[in-house]
Amino acid sequence: MMPARNSVSDEKGIVLVTGGTGLIGRYVVRRLVDAGAEVRLLARNPARIEAGVAPHIDIVKGDVRDGATVERAVQGARRVVHLAAYAKAWSRDASEFSAVNVDAVRSLVDRAAHDDVERFVHVSTILTLPPHRPAPVGGAAARETFYEATKHAGEDIVAAWGAADGRATILHPTRVYGPGELNDANGVTKAVWLYLRGRLRLCLDEGDSLANYVHADDVAAGIVAATFADRPAPHYVLGGEDASFADVLGLASREAGLHRRTLAVGPRLAVAIAAAMEACGPLGVTPLLTRGWVRALLEDRRADSSPARRDLGYQPRDLATGVRETVAWLLESHMKGAA
Repeated sequence: MMPARNSVSDEKGIVLVTGGTGLIGRYVVRRLVDAGAEVRLLARNPARIEAGVAPHIDIVKGDVRDGATVERAVQGARRVVHLAAYAKAWSRDASEFSAVNVDAVRSLVDRAAHDDVERFVHVSTILTLPPHRPAPVGGAAARETFYEATKHAGEDIVAAWGAADGRATILHPTRVYGPGELNDANGVTKAVWLYLRGRLRLCLDEGDSLANYVHADDVAAGIVAATFADRPAPHYVLGGEDASFADVLGLASREAGLHRRTLAVGPRLAVAIAAAMEACGPLGVTPLLTRGWVRALLEDRRADSSPARRDLGYQPRDLATGVRETVAWLLESHMKGAA
């Protein structure tokens, strides 16, 4: 086992983590191992597990959608941290959202109940909570995305089992960023990377709306704290600092010593562009944006993490620090010679 900075007692038992090779999951696994926890990771592709932690954890290879795999993974675990999710903006097969975000959650909860798991930490999203202010869009754009609808349904399953006796805690990260794979799950960092390279030409006109931005490692710290808390609340928002996306790009620009021009696109035009992209989906062209995601991005999503600060000792870094660290990582690992 790696040297523990804050050792977790052996009495805490096995902590099962799903989604541990994703953006937040990698930070969670690293923190658990560093704390001396007995970690078991359910992973479809063990080759994606970080080399530094792989020798120190128990690995169950398989898919969270497979009942037999879930049974093997949960057996003997005292705590379950469920991060695995289908979080893409669009899918040719919409049933993928339900299969991962609903059916797999039900399977895990059923198994957790059968095996008398003590704590089930379900990592959801801020998008299942009401926005501070709705987006100025209507029609198809105003409807829930498949992602939002299925994440709502998954939360309902967890809450129905664990709300009565306090076994389940549902966590709501805000807009997450930080070093990690540049994919849909790390969309903020990916957008910053494209901006610094001069490839992000269009940005949504946010008006005076704000979102809440949080570093992935801070979310991981909150998840670990909730996993071992004595009496956590049923829900916590894990956020950082309220800001506009223009603020984020401004911080990134200053840190990198670069300035890129972008054109602000209003809500009506953005919805029309997204609709055109969706129309290309059946033709084999994956939409980069959908009408529902335009609405989600334009919602005012200011967030309050004070309950997590109070109950969990949650202390996220400020946005300027987080962006500075992320830009330094981008410049070192992805942009040598690109600027």
